[in-house]
Amino acid sequence: MLKLRRTALMLALAALALLTACGGQEGVPAEPEQEPFTLTAALELPETLDPVKAGGTVTAHLFENLMAWGDGGEGFAQLVPGQAESYTVETDYAGCATCTFKLREGLQWSDGEPVDAEDFAAAWRRLADPENELPGRELLSIVAGYHEVQETGDPSLLAVSAPDAGTFVVTLQGGFAGFLEELCAGAATMPLRQELLDSGRWGRPEAGMVSNGPYTLASAGSGSLRLEKNPSYHTPNPKGAEVITFVSASGGEADYAKLQNGELDFVLDLPDAALRERRDSGTWLPEPEAVSYCVLFNTRRAPFDVPEVRQALCLTVDQEALAAALDAPVLRPAPGLVPYGVADYGQRDEEEPEPVEEPAIPGGAPVQETPEEPPRRWDFRAHAQELVTLSTGGEDYAAACTRARALLAQAGYGQERPFPVVEYLYVDASEARAAAQALSQMWQQELGITVTPRSVTQEEYDAALTPPESREDGESSGDSGEEPVPAFQLAAQAFTASRDDAGAFLNRWRSGRSPTGYASSAFDILMDSASAALAPDALDARDAYLHDAEAILLSDGAVLPLFCRGSSFALAEDLTGLCRTAGGVYLFTAVEELPEA
Repeated sequence: MLKLRRTALMLALAALALLTACGGQEGVPAEPEQEPFTLTAALELPETLDPVKAGGTVTAHLFENLMAWGDGGEGFAQLVPGQAESYTVETDYAGCATCTFKLREGLQWSDGEPVDAEDFAAAWRRLADPENELPGRELLSIVAGYHEVQETGDPSLLAVSAPDAGTFVVTLQGGFAGFLEELCAGAATMPLRQELLDSGRWGRPEAGMVSNGPYTLASAGSGSLRLEKNPSYHTPNPKGAEVITFVSASGGEADYAKLQNGELDFVLDLPDAALRERRDSGTWLPEPEAVSYCVLFNTRRAPFDVPEVRQALCLTVDQEALAAALDAPVLRPAPGLVPYGVADYGQRDEEEPEPVEEPAIPGGAPVQETPEEPPRRWDFRAHAQELVTLSTGGEDYAAACTRARALLAQAGYGQERPFPVVEYLYVDASEARAAAQALSQMWQQELGITVTPRSVTQEEYDAALTPPESREDGESSGDSGEEPVPAFQLAAQAFTASRDDAGAFLNRWRSGRSPTGYASSAFDILMDSASAALAPDALDARDAYLHDAEAILLSDGAVLPLFCRGSSFALAEDLTGLCRTAGGVYLFTAVEELPEA
């Protein structure tokens, strides 16, 4: 909205010049008061501003955790000190860590009351209490005492404490990966004013609501929230809008038109036409979301109980042709099961080349004392492309198809033993339907395999992937007579995870956990090793185990990743300084007006 601001200023100056020319002022006239820098963003507004329930961009400006997110360059956020000015880590003989955070001096809530370490302890206990059924509770599973809290319902058993007003201590019993990013900088554990929660006033979207972040809520109307800079915030920020107005999003076409005419400064979910133009320019990629869309093989039913068969079908998927068939700008070909935007938490070797396609994503791993430079994390997918890929080993598509036909012959299929007709299940949606049709054509053309796509309801899909307890005749339905086997042959499925961690995507493929029946002792050993890497200084090893585990999963043809889902946003062309986290939180705290050319 810079054009509107400049227009208002020009009109004011013109009026002033007219008054001066007419002699309506004595002496030197006062300069007109400049309008505050106001930014207007269209989002889906939360119904509550309780951070643990709302999460997202709005509450990230109103509240601040022990750690915070700052501009890491190139539009990506990185971890920085928040309400805590420092932290230390002590590790015991088992690798479990105790973290001690020292709060900044003089911290205040927006109503002038001091921020106390007990405000953080209260938030962690509230989240852990199973009676509250709050989103993100499972994030605390790495904290000592969490499982005892779930069993007894007593949140005081959680291993968090406030020895004094300026010190917060937490003891972990699980791995350190994601601890700082998910728990110490995330919305789920933002500090809590217990008396306001008890009185029912906590997080109510009304003027004067109490917060501790860089902004406060000045007013709340129907479909809009007006935020102003918080005078009680610990570090005055010369950058950023004085006023941020969040308004309810209307939709891609409508909001994009308002962005173009200056009514809005920030919008999400751009229309396809605008995205195709950006994509075709070669300078734009979708914002990563933690979603990967894959094909599942039932490894316990013929013909997909043979690894060579699965590998052959994987090799004959032309991802460029698939992308053209889908023609959805926010989709990207998936090089692996773990999607773009998911973190590696270890420290990268400075001598390693930087990823070409993906910039560094925020985060980090701690050392014994707070490092001078904020710790950073790296994108698992971009790092994996330096190490392992789903590719055909460097060969082109024609060579990959030749190798796939050889694998089918090795598995015993050919003219004398034709490949059976198989069924591909998917829950009906435009992208799923287009993918199913494109895949069946590729497999028919390159392998002579007939794959019949079948659209089903979600209930039918769930039933097909769930092993029946027994046949109608009362006998076991499993091939071996020991375990029941799901009915499907091929099925499309979207994968996501509740945590920003590659392990959350890969753990479901441990032996006995996947509906596909996949089992690999090598994969299980690597996942067990990753789970045992608890200490902060073991994060590099943990990352390596997870990369190797994904490589085994892909080489076995246990799953066929097709594409990763993304999103889009746009900032007004006369503004700069926006940054965003991997979790889709957009931060306007450093946004500035570009100087006029």
